[in-house]
Amino acid sequence: MLEGEIAYFRMQVGATFADALARNEGVPEGAITALVRSGPFVHLDESGIIFIIRELEASFTVTQRSGAVISKSHRPWLAAKKPDLDFYYWNRLRKFYLETGSLPSTVIATLDTDTDQVLDLCGDPKVPQVGAVRGMVMGNVQSGKTTNYSALICKAADAGYRVIILLAGITNSLRTQTQERIDETFIGRISAFAAAAQQSLPIQNYATSRRIPSYGTSREADFSSGHDGIYFGLTGHQEPMIFVTKKNKSVLERLEKWIEKQSETGGYDLPLLLIDDEADNASINTAKEPNRTTAINGVIRGILHRFPRSVYVGYTATPFANIFIDPETTEVMENHDLFPANFIKALDPPSNYVGSHRVFRPGGNLRQGMVRVIDDYKTLLPLNHKSGDAVVALPESLRHSIRIFCISRASRVLQGKGRAHCSMMINVSRFNAIQDKVLGLVYEYVSELKDAISVHAALPPTQIDDPVMNDLEASYQTEFAGQTAPWSELVGALNEGVQSIEVRTVNMRGGQLDYSRNREHGLHVIAIGGLALSRGLTLEGLTVSYLLRNTAASDTLMQMARWFGYRPGYEDICRLYLPKISLDHYVYVDEATEELRGEVKRMMDSKRTPADFGLKVRQSQLALRVTAANKMRTAQELTIAQDYSARHVEGHALLNDADTAVANSAAVELFLDTVGPPTEEKAGYALWKEVDATHIEALLRSFRFGDHTDLAPISDHSLFQDYILDRSGDELSHWDVAIPNRKTNSDDTFAGLKIGRRNRDQGTVQNGVYRVYGSRSRVADPEDAWIDLSKDQKDRADEAIANEVYRRERAACSVRERPLMLIHVFNASLKNDSESPSDDVLKITNPVVTLSFCMPETGKPSKARIYQVNAVYRQQLEMLTETDDDEELINGDQDAG
Repeated sequence: MLEGEIAYFRMQVGATFADALARNEGVPEGAITALVRSGPFVHLDESGIIFIIRELEASFTVTQRSGAVISKSHRPWLAAKKPDLDFYYWNRLRKFYLETGSLPSTVIATLDTDTDQVLDLCGDPKVPQVGAVRGMVMGNVQSGKTTNYSALICKAADAGYRVIILLAGITNSLRTQTQERIDETFIGRISAFAAAAQQSLPIQNYATSRRIPSYGTSREADFSSGHDGIYFGLTGHQEPMIFVTKKNKSVLERLEKWIEKQSETGGYDLPLLLIDDEADNASINTAKEPNRTTAINGVIRGILHRFPRSVYVGYTATPFANIFIDPETTEVMENHDLFPANFIKALDPPSNYVGSHRVFRPGGNLRQGMVRVIDDYKTLLPLNHKSGDAVVALPESLRHSIRIFCISRASRVLQGKGRAHCSMMINVSRFNAIQDKVLGLVYEYVSELKDAISVHAALPPTQIDDPVMNDLEASYQTEFAGQTAPWSELVGALNEGVQSIEVRTVNMRGGQLDYSRNREHGLHVIAIGGLALSRGLTLEGLTVSYLLRNTAASDTLMQMARWFGYRPGYEDICRLYLPKISLDHYVYVDEATEELRGEVKRMMDSKRTPADFGLKVRQSQLALRVTAANKMRTAQELTIAQDYSARHVEGHALLNDADTAVANSAAVELFLDTVGPPTEEKAGYALWKEVDATHIEALLRSFRFGDHTDLAPISDHSLFQDYILDRSGDELSHWDVAIPNRKTNSDDTFAGLKIGRRNRDQGTVQNGVYRVYGSRSRVADPEDAWIDLSKDQKDRADEAIANEVYRRERAACSVRERPLMLIHVFNASLKNDSESPSDDVLKITNPVVTLSFCMPETGKPSKARIYQVNAVYRQQLEMLTETDDDEELINGDQDAG
């Protein structure tokens, strides 16, 4: 539809704004609209004009920056040799992207820059002395990592890497999808062995000559040494040879044995590039005994060791496990085979990327329209269940989400995109047996919807009198009224939209989303699964997602977010249904992953190495939630070196005990009596300057928090207390103290001071602990961290925010000359929310007092200590994690999927 007109305007935009596009800038706002409306196509109606404008804006208004990188002992080589290299494969791919409009030109420019940088970091393949290189590329979930490593593969082949192994996840569906992408971007034809006719793919049309790399895997089959297609060894091919395999012990062992035989013909002398997609999944050595390796990790290392010139590049959006390889000693970490000791590259997503910052942050522009919190699943599909549990009906929220998917299909039909791929994801269980039961119920309901629509949708809306159609209209009014086409128009498109919908399971037992074979008419599918839908797999045109999972593991949770990605032209009809507990987890994980990515930028600015980065991350709060929680299964003690640099540590958890609350309040009053009157009092706070650290230490010894990983005692002291003690003689010798309060006039007093109490009415009580904001780890207002900053400090903080070095609150902490302790005095109450499981009433009387700490940047390394972990602390960390689907699958659980 309108392909010719779009092609014409694409050329016009490219020519008119060539200079801006060359500078990697987007087309000015409104320019595309003006160009299209003044165009020569008088036959276009308003809907056609809007459609063309949307298509062009998706290509030309997108911007993208090159991400940060840190490296060790790198010697650049590519710039000097580039003029003499024939970039056949890359130039073919670049022209394909540009001329088909598959990617915006600004994105292609950044892709070119980023992959040049990674290739340079990999080292010259024709210089054997370079030896082994280990690196990592950090992307975002569903942000284009496959596009990036496809371009890297093309450039590596052009530069002289002769053996390329791509490890594509642990599921058959993901491996097949990845093989298809490599066929389309690198191989140039459908990979098949002994095919009667080799079917070329469109990319072949973008080169004047025809070259085909050799391949040892196909769309139908993973690697097997018996394939008829492998007629020669590695040295028997003029072109590079590529293998796309899944991370399966048997498959990789077959490949390793086949590679062993190549020594007879000099195959080991060829340079190897091994790309590990989803590198944090299955590849990491999780063996608990020293000097032992897990099966897949051992085979990967064995293959790399065969080649004197080998490069390992791990691609992942959730690199927690990679950074925590062998955390006990610096030396072991840095020399570990798969630790990215040579380089870490962070990719920045394009501006049109739908990621966690847009969906889950309180100010995210998609959160209000896209996210729906559900709570009616608890009896029918509880978060904690077993494989054999009965599933007798679908929650009404799931039925509603299915109706919304049907309506979104009709909306896409009206947009002229009825033949585009369109998907819905249902991820409610890791068990195949539960998925099958849900499949049957969803199939029944979709059939009921199809039948009703086929009978009634052709009637005028005023004449429709059917309960199923009434439910559809009610769902439309709830979600889309006034935002999309009116119901009277959508009804007419419902039949075309829903009759092509299929319902499938996609899990370890089978089931694939064969988008490539349904290009002409599009695949319109409701996909039901667990693990196979939780990592790596792209659901094309994903519009509606329904998630019921009970994991708190940061990497697993983010990988479940298949709704991240690109939604050109239909962001407004995308919906996500999930429990409140999952929403809160996503908010936390978004903060944690952004901290991780920001650390790469900070390390780059200070010219540090990947080993420095590894140590820094291990000393963050993320280390406790990922590594320590995992180790809790066996360890009685932990070695921890916690870093609180540029952090706001908030005392958001208090014991729900009246006597403890009174004692805490008395301790703070004694502290204030000791330090004397405030240095200054303003409308928003009272402030004490340069308080001696001994007073802060004394208050922390007497103040009791609830189960808080930083502030509650881990044995005798809390981690935060030890951090302060290590620095009280130098950089933390003096503190500022503030009591923030409401600016309005108030008669409230505390410790003889006039303090306008704030109200905190979102609390929860569970297991004897009062949490000020429930599962949100907050007690302060966002602006509290900015109290008493000078203009110069504010300017420096704003600069750090603009450069994405820190987010707002951490930026304010980072520029402080002295640490700031905040004393929070507030009126507390519990929220009235069915999602807030309280096992008790609030026993603390108002006013409630707690503390938080805004810590400046430190130049002093954190000191590692061995802690004998008490039972309370062990239980607290164990609550932060659960057995991962992946781990059970790797260990042979056939019912996990």
